[in-house]
Amino acid sequence: MKKAGNWVAIALRPTFLFVAMSSFVVVLLWFVLGSLVPGLSESEVFQKASSATWRALLDNPLGAPYKLLQFGPQYFKHQEPWLLRSASAAVGLLTVCCFYYILNQWYTRRVAILGTILFVCSAWFLHTARLGTESVMYTLLIAVVACTIWLQKSHGHILAVLTGGALLIVLLYIPGMIWFVVPALLWQSQRISGLLSRQNPAVLTVLTLLGVVAMAPLGWGLFQEPSLIRAYFGLPQVFPAPLDIIKNTFSVPYHVFLRGPHNPETWLARLPMLDWFSVVMFVVGGYAYYLKRRLDRTVMLVYVGIMGCILIGLGGPVTLAVLLPFIFLVIAGGLALMLQQWFTVFPHNPVAKTLGACLMTIAVLMSSYYNINHYFIAWPNNPETKQVFTHKS
Repeated sequence: MKKAGNWVAIALRPTFLFVAMSSFVVVLLWFVLGSLVPGLSESEVFQKASSATWRALLDNPLGAPYKLLQFGPQYFKHQEPWLLRSASAAVGLLTVCCFYYILNQWYTRRVAILGTILFVCSAWFLHTARLGTESVMYTLLIAVVACTIWLQKSHGHILAVLTGGALLIVLLYIPGMIWFVVPALLWQSQRISGLLSRQNPAVLTVLTLLGVVAMAPLGWGLFQEPSLIRAYFGLPQVFPAPLDIIKNTFSVPYHVFLRGPHNPETWLARLPMLDWFSVVMFVVGGYAYYLKRRLDRTVMLVYVGIMGCILIGLGGPVTLAVLLPFIFLVIAGGLALMLQQWFTVFPHNPVAKTLGACLMTIAVLMSSYYNINHYFIAWPNNPETKQVFTHKS
């Protein structure tokens, strides 16, 4: 009986862990979602209007997947702020799931859990995933990495192929994402061709036709309104001066690590986007990825970082959110290296190993507490924040 009880406990542990983590993320994303700030911001009002009717969707199909999420409640005459922002929270939840899946495949479960906690509790993520604008869609770029891993592990299972195709269509509707999606497809073209060759040709033909139909509104919208083409490629309508582009590009790491942007709608004062613990772990993670610079994941992170900074520097529709999950992948790499080095020094000492794991967990929890306090207490009570969120739904 004792052995049976131990087996049940071991079998139920992953389920309990999954339920606990999922509940925590859901609460964090939806807690006082509609009442944390007095009303809607101007950009949320604009986003709401752009997804209010079918005509608005067809006139400007850029970001249509997100607009459809907001269109549903409005179609049924529900315009409560928490419902409009739930579109962002749902995308944020999907991003967290993909982020955890990647860490769980690349590192140990401990690193996956700690890295995900650090990611989901970060004020940067909360500001992005709880604001009713389509900026959160840029975090879905991480889903490409998760889907690629799934395709490889499942050896091209039809469900993975379907998910990858749907994700591809969604991302191609987001302004600027073409600079990430198309290079990724070209880079992994041989591997993708090998996986697709195992599928039924008839099924692939049907899926291709469905994909063409799904992309038709985007093509029609760009044809009808050529002014949207620049935005679709992540470019501004008016290019800044070359010196301004260079300045804006280098301001990206400045905002992330040293002094944040002055935007009360999405941030508090001029605090850096990352707390000091995350910055230290990013530096350690950068060193860890340098040691593994030949790996595909390192090449991917470097490309996303450079291209993301360039697109943001141009001043187009691409936002800092595109870098968010990838920066935390590097931070998770720092957590992994620190724990690995500690366990290497104390390979057979259970007390020392437990102490190291506990110290790292405490550091992660303290960082998470700081960021949650930043978002849920300091930011909404900032007078500048209250002045931004004044529009009623």
